Amino acid sequence: MGTTLTMSTFDAPARPLNIPLPIDPPEGGWTWPPTSVTLIAGEDDAVLIDTLPTVEDSAELADWIEASGKRLTHVFITHAHVDHYLGTAALKARFPGVKVVSTAATARFIAEEQKTRRDTTAYAAIFADDIVGEIVIPEALPADGRIDLEGHDIIGVPTGQSDLSESSYAWVPELSAAVVGDIAYNDVHVPLFESSSEARRGWIATLREIQSRAPQVVVASHRKTDAVNDAGSLAKTIEYVELGDELLSADPRPSLAEFVARVVEADPSRANVTTLIYSGAVQGLR
Repeated sequence: MGTTLTMSTFDAPARPLNIPLPIDPPEGGWTWPPTSVTLIAGEDDAVLIDTLPTVEDSAELADWIEASGKRLTHVFITHAHVDHYLGTAALKARFPGVKVVSTAATARFIAEEQKTRRDTTAYAAIFADDIVGEIVIPEALPADGRIDLEGHDIIGVPTGQSDLSESSYAWVPELSAAVVGDIAYNDVHVPLFESSSEARRGWIATLREIQSRAPQVVVASHRKTDAVNDAGSLAKTIEYVELGDELLSADPRPSLAEFVARVVEADPSRANVTTLIYSGAVQGLR
């Protein structure tokens, strides 16, 4: 194990959406947030954390991996939101030997989606761009969560609640790095769509659990391309979810306009206000 690991991100831009809400869209229209996936590489081989949902971004991601000169051995899926796993089929077509893995809970969620096509149908309806249609069910990781990369450990850590009831992240001990999927958001608005107060408290507990590892590097899937990949995103996501919980649990609750204004005022640099407006609307704010 003479080499050290490296990390790099492929950053896909915000994508246009067609959201059927009876309110005016923000300036620039409704958008899906910018999305990053992370490649962890050794001397010859590499592991990818998550994929991208659109046909165009998936093709460009595959080109980027190929240009790295590394052999893609694994794709680790952090959780069962379709924007994180739909692109798997396109990568398997380009890299036939790749092994797709996740926690057992994530694999079960994806297997259920393959049967129902509920989320896939919903995403296809709102994305202006074509999304990948085929669903690939990951293999469940062993109990220790270990992925071997040229003798280096990458650990898939199950965490429970984030913006989904079952989530996970990739822990890279050698780099003191956590690739956290949707557990943290880095300078991008955080989805609080159908979350309950209990779920939001669980999400905060998950973020604090990752903080307890004292990571030096934290890579969120939804981040501004110039955002710093450090543990500050964990603390700022906690602040965001706490404020969201305070507002959504208030009696009386704020109007949608008041909710959006309060959250933007607290952190005005965050991108993709679509997520914030949609969160309030789904929560019943008007």
